[in-house]
Amino acid sequence: MRYLSIVFSVWAASLCAQHLTYNEWLLRAMADKRLQPCYGEQEKTAEQQQSDAEFLALAMAEDSVPRSVSDKLVDHGAQLLKNGEFPAAMMRFNQAWLVDSSSSRPFWGFGTFFMLLDRPAVAFQWYKRGLDLDSANVQLLDAMAVALLAEHHGTDAASTDRRNDLASAALSLAQRANAIDPDNGAVVYRLSICHLLRGECDEALRFSKRCKMLPSCPMESGFMERLRRECP
Repeated sequence: MRYLSIVFSVWAASLCAQHLTYNEWLLRAMADKRLQPCYGEQEKTAEQQQSDAEFLALAMAEDSVPRSVSDKLVDHGAQLLKNGEFPAAMMRFNQAWLVDSSSSRPFWGFGTFFMLLDRPAVAFQWYKRGLDLDSANVQLLDAMAVALLAEHHGTDAASTDRRNDLASAALSLAQRANAIDPDNGAVVYRLSICHLLRGECDEALRFSKRCKMLPSCPMESGFMERLRRECP
């Protein structure tokens, strides 16, 4: 979990305050489809459809722009995640998707939910679905890179090829994000991590220096210590 706090430091507090495990979520989600992304993508009953219609009417009465309503719900869900309120967060992300299924942001919420349940492979797939809707979304590109880095961390050290593939894939995503937003400190930090994992010390050092020049750099002191140790 410490590694996740380094590569995903925005959510470090949530990781420490987690109120739900993956297995607990599975059990609860079997009984309540509101806890499954996109409501489990199953056909709803007439009663559920009526409930959705009533919710949509109330939501749109306050703001007539679906994307705006959806974004507010995602923001609320993100705050709930930070507070460790996982079931409520998933409900907000689902409502955001219900209001505007063409938005990529609810999928970021779904992915982040599973990242915080320590299921990066599941998270990656939800992030990817969001990216399919918005291929230039820097937040999703970075989140996907983080998910791959988390998988890399959880992969046995003897599985060299798999670890190398994960680091390379994460680097490719971070490079795409950096091309769109070169001053994004989190993305620059991710590039440094990826290059370090690939043994590319010059590039790892270059991006670490670049990150420290940016106000949005989330780098922690432990990373520089590792960088100095592995790239003397």
